[in-house]
Amino acid sequence: MASRFAYACYYMCMPILERRVQILFDPEEYELLQSYAQREGQSVGAVVRESVRTTLTGTVSVRQSALNRLLARGDASAPETVGDWEAVKDSFERDTLQAIS
Repeated sequence: MASRFAYACYYMCMPILERRVQILFDPEEYELLQSYAQREGQSVGAVVRESVRTTLTGTVSVRQSALNRLLARGDASAPETVGDWEAVKDSFERDTLQAIS
């Protein structure tokens, strides 16, 4: 009974995909794609669809955007003393507010 329920839920939750696209990859690109899909626990098709959606709509999660900004800062804007958390925090907040306004 449990497997029948899981199948029914799986079937009902699936989006309706209507178009098929054929994309050819060189072996290195496909290996990268397949490795990423396995790490994320997704199919290759799901990774491609997500990439297309993200690229074409420009939707990057708020968390990802914040992480990208943080990593882009690097150590260049770090204060002289690494232990000065308040200075680091103030600098980051100031830069973030400038970026979104």
